[in-house]
Amino acid sequence: MGVVREVQKHGTFSSISHLGPPPSIDQTPAGYFEVFESTKIALTQVMAALDNNELDIIGVFGIGGIGKTTLMMEVAKQAKRELNFDEVVMTTVSHKLQLEKLQMEIAEQLGLKLRERSLPVRALRLATRLKLVKKVLIILDDVWERLELIQVGIPHGAEHCGCKIVVTTRSLDVCNEMDCKSSINVKVLNADDSWKLFKRFAGNIGESPTLHTVAKEVAQEGGGLPIALVTLGRALRNKEPHRWSQALRALRTSKHEEIKGMNEKVFSCIKLSFDYIQSEEAKLCFLYCSLFPEDYDISVENLVMYLVAEGLFRNLETLDERRTRLHAIIDSLKGSCLLLCSDIEGYVKMHDVIRDAAITIASSDLYGFMIKAGLELRYFPKVENPTTVKRFSLINSKVYKYPDQLEYSELCALLMQVDGYFLNIPNDFFAGLKALKVLDLNGYSSILPTSIKCLTNLRTLCIQGGSLKEASILGELTNLEILSLKESTLDVFPVEIRRLTNLRVLDLRLRRSRLSLQYDDVTVPPNVLSSLSQLEEMYLGKSFTRWEVEGLSGRSFANLAEVACLDHLTTLEIHIRDCNCFFVDFVNPQQNLMNFKIEVNAITYDREASKTRRLIVNMHDDNGGLPKSVGSWAKALLKRTEQLHLQNWKDLRNVEQLSAEAFTCLAWLYIFNCGVNIICSSAFFKNLVCLENLTVKSCSECEVVFLSDNHTIKKSVVLCLKSVSFRDLPKLNSIWKGIDPYVFQNLEYIAVVKCPKLLKLFTPMYAELLKRLVHLETYSCEGMVTIMSNDDDDQLLAFSQGFDGNKILFPQLEILILSDLRNLTSLIQPKILLDFPSLEWLRVELCPKLKQLPFGFQSLSKLSKFEADRTWFEGLEFQDETIKICMEDCFEELHFEEDCNKTN
Repeated sequence: MGVVREVQKHGTFSSISHLGPPPSIDQTPAGYFEVFESTKIALTQVMAALDNNELDIIGVFGIGGIGKTTLMMEVAKQAKRELNFDEVVMTTVSHKLQLEKLQMEIAEQLGLKLRERSLPVRALRLATRLKLVKKVLIILDDVWERLELIQVGIPHGAEHCGCKIVVTTRSLDVCNEMDCKSSINVKVLNADDSWKLFKRFAGNIGESPTLHTVAKEVAQEGGGLPIALVTLGRALRNKEPHRWSQALRALRTSKHEEIKGMNEKVFSCIKLSFDYIQSEEAKLCFLYCSLFPEDYDISVENLVMYLVAEGLFRNLETLDERRTRLHAIIDSLKGSCLLLCSDIEGYVKMHDVIRDAAITIASSDLYGFMIKAGLELRYFPKVENPTTVKRFSLINSKVYKYPDQLEYSELCALLMQVDGYFLNIPNDFFAGLKALKVLDLNGYSSILPTSIKCLTNLRTLCIQGGSLKEASILGELTNLEILSLKESTLDVFPVEIRRLTNLRVLDLRLRRSRLSLQYDDVTVPPNVLSSLSQLEEMYLGKSFTRWEVEGLSGRSFANLAEVACLDHLTTLEIHIRDCNCFFVDFVNPQQNLMNFKIEVNAITYDREASKTRRLIVNMHDDNGGLPKSVGSWAKALLKRTEQLHLQNWKDLRNVEQLSAEAFTCLAWLYIFNCGVNIICSSAFFKNLVCLENLTVKSCSECEVVFLSDNHTIKKSVVLCLKSVSFRDLPKLNSIWKGIDPYVFQNLEYIAVVKCPKLLKLFTPMYAELLKRLVHLETYSCEGMVTIMSNDDDDQLLAFSQGFDGNKILFPQLEILILSDLRNLTSLIQPKILLDFPSLEWLRVELCPKLKQLPFGFQSLSKLSKFEADRTWFEGLEFQDETIKICMEDCFEELHFEEDCNKTN
């Protein structure tokens, strides 16, 4: 106490104070934030996610330099101002995580000093401080990998319901690793916004039309990437016109180092993303995409062929496994915004600025890429040191004279595909390329140079879209593993291919050499395919349709037994002209064959479905009889088939006749112009547990689709059936006869067209269980008097299901179309109230006897489009006129003279 008194006696304290709170985030200068279309969309999405109490961690991802940090500074301000966050903290994590520094930056913004050295203790102190804030937003900018929030000291979820976290990153994978409940992609600027941003930094471009045009093209080269547009604008600000032209040339030839700031600010940013790619396989895949011209749609399947030849994924046994691995890499690169989605399925694209950076990386001695794609070169490029070149791209060049012989001793990949340009390659051109593994000559239309036989290490050869009159020399490439002549023309099948015993992929889906509706006469010689014992994938398409039925000896062309003996075959695409060939019994059922598209006597097929195991069997009238027996090969295929088309089988009475064990994988069944009177019985349902889509069309004898045979169906047997379509069935009188409706509870789509004997669609009991039905339409069924009515068995069914009979609810139905039903008098008998709470579109036309719509008020809550004839609508009877008034608001009048032809 004496010490205290002494201090009080001698001490002089003019004022006492604590450290003031740190400045609020909305008081911090954030620079100029301009709202463009892409940033506006992202900003709106982030703010909506922050306002959603169900989302505690939100991810924002996009390519480096897209403007995520600037966007987050605006989010921080708006969140503080509009969403009433008590505290908003923003900090940068970066690719080199320093946990102590990260904790310190968060703490300082909260007015907290962390003096402890122990990271767990610091985390506990920080978490305790954050829990004192009722509503807090923490923005973690530039995250590169999973960050353990508990180690930082950030409570969330059940620990702190008021804590929201926004993570910005370059990769969607990081968003997933951080358990983000919502991931928002910040996209590049559109052309107008790019030009607007570019002009702001480029200054006064002036009135010169020439300069204005060049400036526009320079801005276009920025590819909508803000960091590139800003850097280019600043570099060219107030520069002379010739400097603009020089910059444009540099950009188009990927010589970005000639432009101030592009290396340091733009490409270093992209290089960092590249360095962070975890596997060398993924890095090489990324760099391979730079071999193609700007804005090019890059085939992922071609990448598979190139990279497999390079020896990637050697630890994986089959080509299909390697393809799956590459697709995962492609998805990861797209998630990291290093690759872009293409409008074409199975293709990817590369952003122009990303491509320029990739070319710079790829051109180093480490990777040895030489990329001249899309430059339309007239002369073959010269190289100071050819031994450093490992991968060479001349795609879409217009070189008119090639050197007599290339001396690139280390070259392993050469891409020379042309687009409508004659490629005149000297005979000895390939003689010095002993190490070559990949050769792409897509579009090549000439005689192959004899020196191609020198490519003894060649693993992949692609000549797609070309024309080969003579291809026997291909037999010299005995180490070849992948041969693709897709969309090329071939006058004679090269029997020498039988020597390619290491071949794993053979793609001979040829283009027809002449316009003809008939099949070409090119055939596969006998004993060629059976020699390709290592073959995993064979694509013949409709190029070779003639197959022998006889045994292996004394034949003029191949039979299917040669195909069936290929034990390693996993993928098969083939057309068989003669139905008898398909049903012949073969010894080997090919257990490895998992993907196939087999067309038996088919001319066309429905391209809407794209199952990987598709079988089309078209018997035609002259071969309409059922085969005496179905061979083991055909049975094995039927058992694995996911999509089955049965066409023009006049003797087929039901699908069960084909095989009692078939269809266990069947998801899509299409029956056209067959003699079926029923589709299948309830006893066969156990084989159809995977069936999702059923279409029956133009079957003149079909009376019942699903028929009960008194077989007891267990409650566990619920079909996956989602869509049924029945069209042009003149004798159909019942869709489901005597079958518990429980089986069909997954139905979402029902279409019934031109079934004149059908009196109704289903009973009220069926309707009661169609809870997932979204779309219901029926056209031109002249015998139909009601949509729903009771059967004699309905009392028993009602008792078993507990149906009270007062109201039927279709909770998911969005579309209801009733057209050309001349005798339809009601929607349901007896009259029961119908509720369609999700109904959006109702169309009623040419139903003159329908006088009532027994709708409840729930049916109108989402109705936005009601199409009908005005006179018919005015004559409708409603128990409550309020319903009619509500329907009037969304009424659109139909004109039957124009619309009646749409009922086909």
